[in-house]
Amino acid sequence: MMKTQIRRLFIANRGEIARRIALGAQSLGIETVALYSGPAAPGYLKGLVTELMCVEEENPALYLNGERMVQYAIQGGCDALHPGFGFLSESAGFAALVIKNGLTWVGPSPESISKMASKAEARAIAKDYKVPVVPGLERMKNNSPAELIQSVNDFVRDHGFPILLKAAMGGGGKGMRIVRDTKDIEESINRAQSEALNSFGDSTLIVERYVEHPRHIEVQILGDQHGNVYALGDRDCSVQRRHQKIIEEAPAPGLRDETRKRMQEAAVSLAKGVHYFSAGTVEFIMDWAPEHRDKENFFFLEMNTRLQVEHPVTEQIFGEDLVAWQLRIAMGETLKDKINLKPQGHSIELRLYAEDTKNNFLPAPGPVYGFLPYHSQGIRWEAGIDVIDEVTPRFDPMIAKLISTGTTRDEAIAKLITALKNSVLAMPISNASFLLDVLQSQGFARAQPTTKYIEEENQNLKQASESRKARTDRLAKTLLQNLGSIRASSNEVSADTLTRNIFTKNTTSAEVISYASEMIARNPGRYKSRETKLGKGWIENSSFTYCITRDKGALIRWLNIEGETYFDKQKDDETSTSGKSGAHAHDILAPVPGKVIKILVSQGSAVQERQTLLILESMKMEFEVQATKAGTIAEVLVTQGQQVQSDTLLANWQSETSK
Repeated sequence: MMKTQIRRLFIANRGEIARRIALGAQSLGIETVALYSGPAAPGYLKGLVTELMCVEEENPALYLNGERMVQYAIQGGCDALHPGFGFLSESAGFAALVIKNGLTWVGPSPESISKMASKAEARAIAKDYKVPVVPGLERMKNNSPAELIQSVNDFVRDHGFPILLKAAMGGGGKGMRIVRDTKDIEESINRAQSEALNSFGDSTLIVERYVEHPRHIEVQILGDQHGNVYALGDRDCSVQRRHQKIIEEAPAPGLRDETRKRMQEAAVSLAKGVHYFSAGTVEFIMDWAPEHRDKENFFFLEMNTRLQVEHPVTEQIFGEDLVAWQLRIAMGETLKDKINLKPQGHSIELRLYAEDTKNNFLPAPGPVYGFLPYHSQGIRWEAGIDVIDEVTPRFDPMIAKLISTGTTRDEAIAKLITALKNSVLAMPISNASFLLDVLQSQGFARAQPTTKYIEEENQNLKQASESRKARTDRLAKTLLQNLGSIRASSNEVSADTLTRNIFTKNTTSAEVISYASEMIARNPGRYKSRETKLGKGWIENSSFTYCITRDKGALIRWLNIEGETYFDKQKDDETSTSGKSGAHAHDILAPVPGKVIKILVSQGSAVQERQTLLILESMKMEFEVQATKAGTIAEVLVTQGQQVQSDTLLANWQSETSK
């Protein structure tokens, strides 16, 4: 085959993956072009992306518009396009469109994508290549709702409950429902289809027998255009919430070498069968029920024909740049005798999300008053925010990825714990403290959690958090009384310093509180008036990081004490407004900021406790607003299609006296 030279690459994506692609391209001397909106380009892309093109508004619809992506690539003088992950990264039609317009597509062929894009077709192909699959329906009749319901009922008759409905064209937990009762089949199908259509543009579903205690294990594949395909080890992605990964590690702990070999051979066989090249991932589930785990049986789940969010852990233990390899493969380079296939050490990735772990992990977008990641040997960050920024409800709530690598798994865990305790991620709500609880739990230390780990260990995780808070609450109270009057010597920090460790170690003094360092952060291009102080100190032998700023007439203070975070907002005319305002316990409130997509009640509707009243869409997920009591609706205060903020009152109850 003829080799192609890529000189200028269009990045059809945003956030941390745009930054990661730019770094990979830069290592090969390739120029890059990316999009942004707003008064100024994000600082985390400056100096990495050659040209940043301003658009009127960044939103999912923009990045899902293939023709516009190609137009921007041509307008930017690019000769190649990298889709990143999500959006159009697994669209065979988009890949074909890119190629048709004379651009080099950085990814697998449209034909390979097409074969693996539908989970239904992928299951059938996997069976053809003798890859084990869970019993299911890979070619359901989806021509009409009645046929679909009948297909599911027929499957249940033969295999029983529970079953799993999932989007045939997607992933990430979107368009997925577990069904345990016949009465829930129709509604579960409707909701799964709606979410699948909203997220992936296709409402097709498949059904499988639901494995109750699975581990989620995947194999990293890398293939070239000369027919060479290699497996770069495996990863464990079992720690999840809402069917979405939050912790990934490589290699998958606790598996026999024989099992790894069989799993990797199955992945390579499937990839070769569909003539796959570029980076990809073959995902499996392993039945880890106590009575089955000794067998280490694994079943094909899906193949992701793109770069995975969790690719850094594989890069860390193999010492290979997967993004650079995607580009080199797209230019026709061979992998033979050039790729390292011997892993060293252990690597773990944490996904930091703007989400409320105490409220069913609902998205919690909002301002980031300060972000300064901790750095040391073996620590890597993949971030898509600036030192001062905001998490918007328009996109996925992932803020950053924190990756650690050590000689052993225990060493990697210890490094993550240190990094979480010494970083600044100053925002009202995030999952940082929750991730610390998981890392320090016995279940995670045993190295064999299933995808039900968080659900099953939730009470133990809460107790661990409460135990830590019993000590840190007192320290936080002391610090909050002092933080408003800090007069430490401050240096200025900007987004350019995010790749450096700006904190200096300081031995504990005889004082109750000592401050090791303080920095001033500004982002004048996007947040002109905001100035933030960020720093580190010690209190009673416990380290803490902090953030102090002012926003909209309020003093904002954030603390991280030994990994437990505190957020305090004090308005000028109030003594304190920590936490949420005191709403009535049964008020019908929006759990997340988003769009009202369905209203299921009206004035005078009699409803039962836990009945779904409205459905909101936020960050490409659907959220039910349910009644917390039985009663009668007096008035619905919103309309379908309306955008609402978190805690917006959606409807009123009829008072008892008016009945």
